[in-house]
Amino acid sequence: MSIRKRLQTLSFRTGVIILLMCVPFYVLSFSQMLLPLPVATKGILWAVLFGLAKAFQYSGIAILGVEGYKRVKGWFRRRESAPGGTDAAAVRQTPARCRPDLFSDPSLLEGIRLVIFDFDGTLGDSRRLITDTMLATIGRLGLPRRSREECARTIGLPLKECFSSMIPMDDAQAEQCAATYTEIFNVKNVPGAVTAFPGVEETLGRLSERGIAMSIASSRSHRSLAGLVHDLHLSDYISYLIGADDTAHQKPAADPVVLTLHHFGVRADEALVVGDTEFDILMGRNAGTHTCGVTYGNGSRESLEAAGAERIIC
Repeated sequence: MSIRKRLQTLSFRTGVIILLMCVPFYVLSFSQMLLPLPVATKGILWAVLFGLAKAFQYSGIAILGVEGYKRVKGWFRRRESAPGGTDAAAVRQTPARCRPDLFSDPSLLEGIRLVIFDFDGTLGDSRRLITDTMLATIGRLGLPRRSREECARTIGLPLKECFSSMIPMDDAQAEQCAATYTEIFNVKNVPGAVTAFPGVEETLGRLSERGIAMSIASSRSHRSLAGLVHDLHLSDYISYLIGADDTAHQKPAADPVVLTLHHFGVRADEALVVGDTEFDILMGRNAGTHTCGVTYGNGSRESLEAAGAERIIC
């Protein structure tokens, strides 16, 4: 494996730290010119320090990738252009992420005893982590390049299908993609890489107060899902988890919902599936439950409507 591909498997946070390490070496490479040293010594010191600065800079860029580097540059520009370190104009121009407000329509929860949430793009904001990992997997395996948006559109499918739906491949190649993805993901999934969307805990708390049971049906592994639910402090509300390895058939098949209904002893017409992609909506419909799409995640309003979501909220 090339050095560049190895670097691309490191986390976004590591990339930022390594990139920032170039700054003191750039400063030292020029400031040492002011010291009372022989010209030849200054030239050697400049070459060494400037070379280290470049090494840190390009290593950081290799880890972050083009999109990550632009993200870091944009952050610094906003900080520098704003009084007091905050770019008020940028804040105003950045649309606020919506919340999963199931209480915006009083009729939405009528007769509902159980809400089955998707995780990625519904409760947890993991788009950047997932697409970074998918792009790194494609790069490491030398597969045809795909855009971040193309990767994002597959979120919600079983892991193997995320790759096979974008790139023609046989089952063995898809298995290799899934294994490589898992390896890279475990490196990149540092604390804080996935956060809860605004208002998630508030919504879950209000559902709990109404005596409504809550669970998650996800296309990620049970172990990964359980770890994220614990890290985001959602365990007090979510009492049952279904991961991709818990059923023979994953989304959009009905199996995850059917298992959940059986666990809680709830009828399909007493349950509501909430998700951000058509795969979540189709899973709920295949199981006969009510369905609600959210538009702040990885899917679009059009795809949710096409899948037949009964309700769509922000």
